[in-house]
Amino acid sequence: MNTSSLHKNLDNVFKSHIGNLNDVLDKLKEDDSARAMAPGFKLEEVLSKIGKTKITHFKGSEDSPETVCCFEVVIVRCNKTGDGIQTAPLPKPEDCNQMLAGAEGRIIVLVSLFYGIPKESGVTLRKALKKVCLSVVSGLHELLQRIMSDRYQSSQELLSSTGSVWAACERLEAAPKDNKEAVLAEIQADMDLVKDALEELAEAQNSDGEGMDDFMDDLEAAISGDEPNPFQAPRRGRTDREKAVLIPVSGLTKACKNCLKKCRGAVKVNGRITSAEEIGQLDKIVEASSKISPHLDELVSGVYPPVGMASLQTNAIQLTEVMHDVLDKTQGSHVCSEGDLQWIHFLHKAINHNLEQLQNITKQQVGG
Repeated sequence: MNTSSLHKNLDNVFKSHIGNLNDVLDKLKEDDSARAMAPGFKLEEVLSKIGKTKITHFKGSEDSPETVCCFEVVIVRCNKTGDGIQTAPLPKPEDCNQMLAGAEGRIIVLVSLFYGIPKESGVTLRKALKKVCLSVVSGLHELLQRIMSDRYQSSQELLSSTGSVWAACERLEAAPKDNKEAVLAEIQADMDLVKDALEELAEAQNSDGEGMDDFMDDLEAAISGDEPNPFQAPRRGRTDREKAVLIPVSGLTKACKNCLKKCRGAVKVNGRITSAEEIGQLDKIVEASSKISPHLDELVSGVYPPVGMASLQTNAIQLTEVMHDVLDKTQGSHVCSEGDLQWIHFLHKAINHNLEQLQNITKQQVGG
């Protein structure tokens, strides 16, 4: 078989499996319907299979099975395919098809296990597992596309794509094992985002806002290929009023940090997953807390001059409402002990205090 015909046959094999994986991706991305909990369902067993599914291949007889892990099989199959196509002569299409079918089969096992987890096990857990399953399937999908687009030759991009599949499968192995673990991880991710906002706000305070817009103008000009305007007047620094709003904005940002930190601590110490009600309460807490970072971003991005005082006040009100909701959800759940009531009450007061301070500063310009 000449090279042209071999490439054509290999293309047909890869296109078929790429299409199959694309169908799996489309299905995964859809909002799946609620599933009733199957009789005898045990979450820990299913999660163990997801991270370390045992697939038995018989070699000669049933007395000598070869047992491998699900995530390892995906990687082994990818590497075999990669190694095979990078060396001359090109592999036979039927051999490639067999190897890709093996990897695809493990993907089907993985996704089927995910679909078997009912929402009663935790919405946050299912979201985390869905995300990591998507990364594995999309990683293999992109790898096969890369192999075909590189015409079955070795490339740096191919190595990078293979590494992405490795990384995705490692995340699969490290996926949360229950809804509490998933909630803790989600709140921690929100805390990291708030930390970034704090650092940005500190930088804004130190710079006094001067030069930031000039830098952005020059950056946009460089990207577009336009020359910076030498006659453009330099942007001004902050007015006294604009400097003053940084104090309560900083206070609200620190309140966000403490709100997430204390709520996460309460979940870690007191959180339980022994009933559907407890699992649902954890989901409600993280659903509320996940809104903090986007609203905080809106607030912090509005402190650069010229500051729109009306929008700044509106963003601050919306952020405080979100924080109060997080505290209320925490207080109304099983994670709140009697000792937690003190810091919850304190944070409610701190939030209101900083909002009042901001409103006093913006009141005159807003027209209140």
